[in-house]
Amino acid sequence: MSYVRSIQGFSKDIKLYLIYTLVANVSIGVFALVFNLYLLQIGLRENFIGAFNAIHTMAIAGTALSMGWMLNRYGVWKCVTFGTAVFILASGTLTIVTTPAILLGLAVFYGLATAFVFTPVMPFIVELTRSRQRAEVAALVFSLTSISTTIGSLIGGWMPRLFADSFGFDRPSAMAFRLTLILGLVIAAFGLVPMAKMSTQRKRNKPADSAAQATQAGLPELPPGVTRRHMGVFILVGGLMSLGAGAVFPFYNVFLANIGASAGQIGLIFAGGWTLAAVVGLAAPAMARKLGSQRAVTVVRLVPIPFYILLIFQPALGVAIFVHWLRISSVSLGWPIDSTYISEVLPAKARTAVFGYRSAAWNVGFSLSSLAAGASIVRYGYGPSFAAYAFFMTAAMSLFYLYFSRISSPAAIPDDVPAAPATTSPGEAGDDPYSVVGRSATEVKHVNGPPLAPDDKDWV
Repeated sequence: MSYVRSIQGFSKDIKLYLIYTLVANVSIGVFALVFNLYLLQIGLRENFIGAFNAIHTMAIAGTALSMGWMLNRYGVWKCVTFGTAVFILASGTLTIVTTPAILLGLAVFYGLATAFVFTPVMPFIVELTRSRQRAEVAALVFSLTSISTTIGSLIGGWMPRLFADSFGFDRPSAMAFRLTLILGLVIAAFGLVPMAKMSTQRKRNKPADSAAQATQAGLPELPPGVTRRHMGVFILVGGLMSLGAGAVFPFYNVFLANIGASAGQIGLIFAGGWTLAAVVGLAAPAMARKLGSQRAVTVVRLVPIPFYILLIFQPALGVAIFVHWLRISSVSLGWPIDSTYISEVLPAKARTAVFGYRSAAWNVGFSLSSLAAGASIVRYGYGPSFAAYAFFMTAAMSLFYLYFSRISSPAAIPDDVPAAPATTSPGEAGDDPYSVVGRSATEVKHVNGPPLAPDDKDWV
């Protein structure tokens, strides 16, 4: 009930963004479940899936590197709205092409569009909300994404059978999967309606170039060197997590199929996981308050690891379902806490930059890992991929906790203070004292997913 009362008090633009989140992410759930199965039906294997994911995520990374500049130059609303439209167009193109070389070329276009869907999520939340709302809105956005992905998983699991029976296709068949993918995109297109109904001020909102650099209200301004170190650790932690995620997540539906699950069962498994995530994710703000952000993130990210190790030795369907649901629950708790913590610790301009750099690092690591894992799975099976996930996630959380546990949690922020604007003069990113571009202490990543991601794509 507390969340219902909170939603009633949100501004019109926040409510519209929540509706957008619920509707637009249906296609993410459908594609996460069906696209790899569609590729298998047109005669491709896990090594091609790995190559496709590598190119796709490298394209996301390249786009994400400039995302901070684009958000500051054009505003978050334009980036999200037009990016979603391009994403739907790119995804639709993938459903009508079967030539492997052309599919790999289209992966670049698809990745560019995907960056505009995932990377601006937290910057938009920060822009829309005041400090007292931020943790709740972040948790709600992830929970609604989970519900939307659940709907997408159900569509992806059962519509291929319905299309096959209705039109006389084989079961399973490429055409049934293709029509299912297109249906998900049609539903997602309705997500553009609430974005179009946002206030004129929101549509025009972009930071003034002359605005002063500011930290979040209630926090002391950090020296540039300290800010760069914080950013570097956030980015490196995300990059390490992406190496583990890329070894497992792009192939998990194929793994379930290999151990005996049908497309319909996989749809129910994914839907069950996202339904659980939608409920569990609402507890993220309370967990952060109880344990502290650093400890909460570390605990929830590490919980699935022993069970992935178990899956190496016991690859049974029941174990695989439990591990998937546990991992989705971990993501649903970890992402809102992690993202809100970043928005509290970093100054405004650094905040905008780090979400783009994290996205880039995430996708570089994810692409390299999925490329290597695809080849490894064909030769050695899934055991090495599960071991890689356990190793890199442990390394990432060890670094995160050891570094940030030395830093006090941010001071309480007054309830009615909006986020400080992120500012950067267009074309002058190299003069930004908080920029990590070209500095030896850094690499690059995202918060996203989802799956997806996308997770990370899978908003890991």
